[in-house]
Amino acid sequence: MELVALPLLGLLVFLLVNLVVKRMYVHASPAPRKRLPPGPWQLPLVGSLHHVLLSRHGALPHRALRELAGRHGPLMLLRFGAVPTLVVSSAKAAREVLKTHDAAFASRHMTPMLAVFTRGGQDVLFSPYGDLWRQLRRVCVLELLSARRVQSFRHIREEEAGGLLRSVADECARSRSDNGAVVEIGERLARVVNDVVVRSAVGSRCARREEFLHDLDETARLTAGNSLSDLFPSSALARWIGSGLREAEQCNRNARDILSDIIRERAEGGQGSGGDGEDDLLGVLLRVQKDGGALTTDIIITVVLVTTYHSPFLISKLIEARHALLVPSSTNSRRFLRPGARRRPRRWNGPCRSW
Repeated sequence: MELVALPLLGLLVFLLVNLVVKRMYVHASPAPRKRLPPGPWQLPLVGSLHHVLLSRHGALPHRALRELAGRHGPLMLLRFGAVPTLVVSSAKAAREVLKTHDAAFASRHMTPMLAVFTRGGQDVLFSPYGDLWRQLRRVCVLELLSARRVQSFRHIREEEAGGLLRSVADECARSRSDNGAVVEIGERLARVVNDVVVRSAVGSRCARREEFLHDLDETARLTAGNSLSDLFPSSALARWIGSGLREAEQCNRNARDILSDIIRERAEGGQGSGGDGEDDLLGVLLRVQKDGGALTTDIIITVVLVTTYHSPFLISKLIEARHALLVPSSTNSRRFLRPGARRRPRRWNGPCRSW
């Protein structure tokens, strides 16, 4: 028994001495503190989340961030869970980050949710700085986001906006006999946004269109807020508790299957465009690949999906058109419909007499 205890005692003494020496070395030569931007005080585990979630602005986090930036300056460091986040809130600071030092900030943080949808960053938005990022950026500037390409999608926006106006006008005409029944405009706007995005991305000849639109809605829901796995990316427990990653993998797998079927149909039929007169985004990428570009089919699918999920130009154009939609009220005044700004009238007091 004593022979067994002696090695254990020696091991314990060795570990204690090692711990004491390590602590003495750390205190003798402390590491230089990093010069980090200011920020609000933080709590263990959640970091700065309570400043946003428990603010007086409720479900408007951008206002809470604006209030914090007013106290701590245009460059502010927050921590959402285990993820440090730099908040830039002035034009001068944004110019330094996005233009002057764009190469240093080109690589963006890859959350587990984004890693699922982008296959680890195989797209122009979240690809790490390197050859792939430069090539995708060149394709976007010269092909996808050129003035000619954007103008080629104008007829799609006009057709969908015209269909929206006709549907609202027909509904108003039917509601005259009901003494001004409610006309829901938010669902129609969301439908138009989805239709414009899908037609611009993959064309109008999509047999599984409704299924693809459903995947778009699910992706928007999953990426709208931070999941547990995004807040604690290194925690296996957070991945196990939250179901967001599993839903994202299923949604992404289904959307990729749909795009793979479209690419295969175009390859078999020799089609370049999606049937709207001009090449859609998928047709442009396939043409670049055919002309010798180093774009694999997997990268093309990822770029189309991410461009579809994050299409600020198409949505901003639709919002601009939405601001021109006027509805007469019972007091003969005109009111803008702005569902996104929570200013949508819940009920119209009188029927729509004219446009």
